[in-house]
Amino acid sequence: MLCLMPGIIMIVLVGKTGSGKSSAGNTILGRECFIKAVSPESVTKTCERGEAQIGERIISVIDTPGLFDTRMSEGKIKCEIERSVYMSAPGPHAFLLVIRLGVRFTDEEKNTVRWIQKNFGEAATRYTIILFTHADYLKGRPLDLYITESEDLQALANKCGGRYHPFNNEDTRNRDQLKQVFRREKLSSVTGSQLRWQISLNRQSE
Repeated sequence: MLCLMPGIIMIVLVGKTGSGKSSAGNTILGRECFIKAVSPESVTKTCERGEAQIGERIISVIDTPGLFDTRMSEGKIKCEIERSVYMSAPGPHAFLLVIRLGVRFTDEEKNTVRWIQKNFGEAATRYTIILFTHADYLKGRPLDLYITESEDLQALANKCGGRYHPFNNEDTRNRDQLKQVFRREKLSSVTGSQLRWQISLNRQSE
């Protein structure tokens, strides 16, 4: 059993089906831990956890079912993502919200942050980092410029406090991109207790 210590970063991956969420988890861990597939339906049906040591830190990544998956009820998806918080006890340092570059930004993705706030409280967005996958689509173009060209993307980035980063799932040997992502991750373990507290409140109100 892994004991929590300052060198461990707990991450929960969230995103819609097809965003490259599971692939991003594999790239972060440096090995094939989560099942991935090119499919309109979510391959991940339950929360799965993988760990790897990167430098002096242990990264614990929890993959979750795709948000707004038509084959799963919203209640089931919510329960699984709630479970991910407990799997990362005493709680995750951050949600990594995975969005794919180069495809249409859907209404579901626009509502993702609202969904997170609804189910985990307004404070949850303070612990959310957007991971834009398929960064090779930018072809050297600055991600900041790409975001400013879409009012919806800009609004999403603002809701997450401007915490976002490009990520190339295919460039598995590029560990520098991981350093960049986790350099922005300056969150405290206290996040977990706040998220669990919010989940408890939500359950009491249901």
